[in-house]
Amino acid sequence: MTANQMAAELEEKLDRANSFGSPGYEDEDLTSVLTEAQQLYVKKFFDEANNRKQKGFEETEIRNQGLSALVKDGDNLSVSADQVGIITNNNVTGKFYDLPDDHMYTIYEQCTIDKKECDTDAFIIGWVMVVAHNEMQRYNWSKYKKPFYRVTGDCRVWRSEFSRKDSGRADNVPVKTDKRHELFTDGTFNVTNYHIRYVKNPLEIVVNRTTTTNQKNCELDTSTHVVIVGIATDLMMQRVKEQKVQTIENFRDLE
Repeated sequence: MTANQMAAELEEKLDRANSFGSPGYEDEDLTSVLTEAQQLYVKKFFDEANNRKQKGFEETEIRNQGLSALVKDGDNLSVSADQVGIITNNNVTGKFYDLPDDHMYTIYEQCTIDKKECDTDAFIIGWVMVVAHNEMQRYNWSKYKKPFYRVTGDCRVWRSEFSRKDSGRADNVPVKTDKRHELFTDGTFNVTNYHIRYVKNPLEIVVNRTTTTNQKNCELDTSTHVVIVGIATDLMMQRVKEQKVQTIENFRDLE
C-alpha cells in the first residue's frame, strides 16, 4: 500500500469502530499515527521480549521478511571526535565510535585489529563481546571475560553503549541516533576497522492527499502494512478516548 492507501484503510477502520461516526482526520494526524505505529511494529518484532510469541526478528521467515528492508551495512565506523569520558585503566582502554545517523539496533559486529609494535600485516578479526556497564568491574579481573589478544590470532574486544555527543552532523538529518559504541581493548592491540550490520530507523510515513507525489510510503515489506494500520487504529482510538476524558475533566473544573 502507498501512504495514502494506508491512511484510507486507517480511516475506514476508525469509521467502522465508531459506528460510521468518525470525524475526518488531517493528513498530519494520519502521518503522525502511522509513523508511530511503524516504529512500534519494528520494536515489537525485533525484540523477542516485546511480543507474545517470544520470537526475534530473524527467528521466523515472516519477521525476517518484514524487517529485511531496514537492514544496512556500516563499514569502518568513524572514531568519535570527542573522546571525553572513555574508560582507561590498567586492564582496559576504551575508544568511542560514532554510529550511523539512522542506527536503531545492531545485529552483527566485528572488528579488525593489529598488534601494537608488530610488523606483521596479518588480517586478524576480533570477536566483539557486548558488556553492560555494571559488569565491567567484575569482568575486568577475569581472564575468561576481559579483552585479550593471543599469538594464535584469537582476539576479544568489549563493546558497550554510551550517549552520543554532537559530532557536527546536520540538524536536518531525518533520524539521529543518540548512542555511540565504546570499544575496549587490553591496551596491547589496536582496533583498525569496526564494522556493523544494523537495523535502521524507518523513515517517516507521510500522507499527502493533496499532492500525491509528495507522499512517502512505508519502507517495510508490504506484508507488514496491514499490521501497521491495525496498530495505528488502536493508537488513534486511544488518543480519542484520552481526549474525551480530558474534555470531561475540563467541564468538571467549570462546575
